[in-house]
Amino acid sequence: MESELWWLYVLFCSTAIDIGGGVFAYVVKIGTTRHPDCRKWASLTYGPNPPTYLHLFGFSPDSFLRIPQRLYDLDNKKFPAFLRRHGLEVHIQNGGGTEWYLKNGWDYAKVLEDFFNSENLPVVQRLDTDPYPMRPLSETDKQLIESENVARNTRTISLKEKFFATFLPGKLPRRIQDELWDKFEAICHDDTLLQTTYAAIVQWPTGTGKTIAMLLLVLLAKEHSKRKGTIYRGLLISPRNDIFNTISGDFMKLSEFGITLYDGSNGKLSSLTLPRDKHILVMACPQSLLSEETGMRRLPPISHVHSDEVHRITGEKCFQLLKIMMVEWNTQFLTGTSATPKTSCPEQHRKFAELFGEPYTILHKCDVDEAVSEGWIAVPRFKIVTTPKQTKENEGAYAKAVVSAIVSTANEKKNMGLWKGGKMIMYLPNIAMTLRVEEEAKAAIPEASIYLAVGERTDKEFVSAPADGSLRILFACDRYREGSDIKGLEMTGILTGDTISAYILIQIQGRSLRTDYVGKEGWCLIVSPCEEGEDEHDVMDRISLNILGLLGDSRPLVKKDIERYVEAYFGNVVLGGAVISKEETVKRIQTAYERREFVKRTPKEKYESIRRLNKELGIVSKDAYHNSATEHPKYIPDPKAYFEGCWNCWYDFLGVDTSAFPETKSEWTRAWKDMGITSWSQYKEKNSPNLPADPGQMYEDYTNPVKEFGVEEEHEW
Repeated sequence: MESELWWLYVLFCSTAIDIGGGVFAYVVKIGTTRHPDCRKWASLTYGPNPPTYLHLFGFSPDSFLRIPQRLYDLDNKKFPAFLRRHGLEVHIQNGGGTEWYLKNGWDYAKVLEDFFNSENLPVVQRLDTDPYPMRPLSETDKQLIESENVARNTRTISLKEKFFATFLPGKLPRRIQDELWDKFEAICHDDTLLQTTYAAIVQWPTGTGKTIAMLLLVLLAKEHSKRKGTIYRGLLISPRNDIFNTISGDFMKLSEFGITLYDGSNGKLSSLTLPRDKHILVMACPQSLLSEETGMRRLPPISHVHSDEVHRITGEKCFQLLKIMMVEWNTQFLTGTSATPKTSCPEQHRKFAELFGEPYTILHKCDVDEAVSEGWIAVPRFKIVTTPKQTKENEGAYAKAVVSAIVSTANEKKNMGLWKGGKMIMYLPNIAMTLRVEEEAKAAIPEASIYLAVGERTDKEFVSAPADGSLRILFACDRYREGSDIKGLEMTGILTGDTISAYILIQIQGRSLRTDYVGKEGWCLIVSPCEEGEDEHDVMDRISLNILGLLGDSRPLVKKDIERYVEAYFGNVVLGGAVISKEETVKRIQTAYERREFVKRTPKEKYESIRRLNKELGIVSKDAYHNSATEHPKYIPDPKAYFEGCWNCWYDFLGVDTSAFPETKSEWTRAWKDMGITSWSQYKEKNSPNLPADPGQMYEDYTNPVKEFGVEEEHEW
């Protein structure tokens, strides 16, 4: 039908826009319309100042396309996903009706042609001439266009537009940044939510723009204070001074919004003189806030406390003091940012519950797989290499094994064509081991540039070194582990003991997820000793279960969840030199997960769990169950004794529906006799659905056919 036919249109900026860092890009808007003549007319005044947009239909200025709307729906995920595979940044405006794509020198015609070809979309009508030629502009038309341009040039931009223009000059905000602004702005206007301290966390993966999140939280909280006629005073807490060193420049720009930054990092808090009549933001680390004379008690009433890297929510003394001071200050907002606010530490859980509730409130969340699909961060990959358990006697060999793991993993990444930047950070558990491995690396990899960050040494030369593909390795204990953004970082690595907090692995992996180039994978090498009786697969199971425990929520994980985490974090795993497919990894992790969860359950829950599994596995007899011992993830040698309190019979345990069978052996005997059955042979031939095929799996007091039927036969029982 004609009413279903729409026109494909492209609005294309003829002038490249500076998107920061000397990088230029074009802005492209793609859509469909029933009225291409109106679109062409509107394009004369459409766009930023100056209006420099060309309007093109189809794949070239003289080739036009009419297509069914149902086949080209911008709300559909197919086309945005296709464009992301071409390295384009996608932005969906509110309502989902408009999408923008940024790419320097993007050949839009080829990309669109590829899309239509790949999806086999039928071309309804293709025209070689413009069906809607432009009519000549009258003087009235020219005056109208000029007045619209003047109005556009003189209009007052919104606070939101000014914010993103200030902190993302020439760029469009990412969807999650746009969503966070709208959500927190609504909260700041909702007096019902703000009757007490509002406490919530922004949980975004490393590399998705948490600095922007912090900045907008500060600005909108300040605007709330301004509307209420009060002074905004913010306190930004971060666990490390080196984090402040990388973000203070951005926070200085808050002065354009009437907020003055007071940098109290690196021991400068005691020297600050804080005004009480201006909107201010104070930066400080937990240790400096503990001082009785110059710390937290010296600050004027704070209306907004923000904790960056909130998974390290401060030590006990600072935590207790913060709780007291927030009451005294009557703090309105308590916010936090972290890629992994949940940790495996019970003390952290207690602190979270006291500050942010149990479960804690999430203001906005973005998962790793979501960020990867959007093209905001590189694909994360864990790589696991095992070593023998460390002893005093084998320290030298142990250091060599660590260096060997680094070299083999770097070579693997190079052979896959995934080595462009060339930098790596290797984290060791203590200074002595760091120095030992660094010394071994210098001898074993003479072609590499080796750096050290322990004690007072931060080795800024490593951070500033060119990312030209040369192998550069920084050995550290925990420096640059959180909050750092190092250009050209191809992978990180860590030497663990038999246990490691999963949130530390996530934080370390996040360092290498900067999208330095299209197709990048940020690898995290985990070198772990095998405990007695373990092999590489057992270590993989142990580490992956820790990560799943951190990433998952309170509900039990199902296979689909595990598949998603494996896809996002592991991919194809290499263990002992052999490639383990994602499917095999999912199967192993799911089995290990079910075994671990099984231990936590009550006997009745365990019984029902195995009963369901037996049915899923198609196990229909006692013998088949025992024959599955090596493959059954929840096998119990003697289930009758194990489930003494809830055992019914083998049939029930195997998941067989017994509702049609007689409940007792005496009722069963009466039933087959009433059917005229006189022998075991007749019983089997009858194969009645109302009688169990194997009575021994139904009735505990069943003996054998000779005794039950009174007839001795040659048949096997």
